Amino acid sequence: MKLVIVFLATLGCIATANARDNMDGLKGNGVYGTAGCGLGSLAFGNQQGPIQIFAATLNSTGVQTFGITTGTSNCGPGLFAKAEINTFIQSNSVALENDIVRGQGETLSTLNNMLGCDAQFSSTLQQNYKNLYTPGANGSEVSDKIVAMSQVCHG
Repeated sequence: MKLVIVFLATLGCIATANARDNMDGLKGNGVYGTAGCGLGSLAFGNQQGPIQIFAATLNSTGVQTFGITTGTSNCGPGLFAKAEINTFIQSNSVALENDIVRGQGETLSTLNNMLGCDAQFSSTLQQNYKNLYTPGANGSEVSDKIVAMSQVCHG
């Protein structure tokens, strides 16, 4: 019995230390193990092995469902965030297209922040300009392509 208590206490200390090291706000860092996103991924990240059982247990507290919906708890852009990103891309289509051609600009920088990408993603979009803006492509299609490409930013 004492061994179990010592084990659980040690595990609690490890979890607390990992949570402190891995947490980047509620948003997380986009890195998670086999248990998926959620509170467990914030605490344990992508550590391999039995620790993922504890991560899955933490995820099952309801935080994972909330995270997937809202884009928090290491779950990437949520349902609401995707709608906001789509609206932003379509509302700023001309300025964004110009920024993508140049590989820099305020609109592109804002989009990178919304997608959780760094400045390097700007050059990725610039290199893929012809794939994004195919003849006859509408704003929704361009938005879908950009969001799909942004998955490289999240591991």
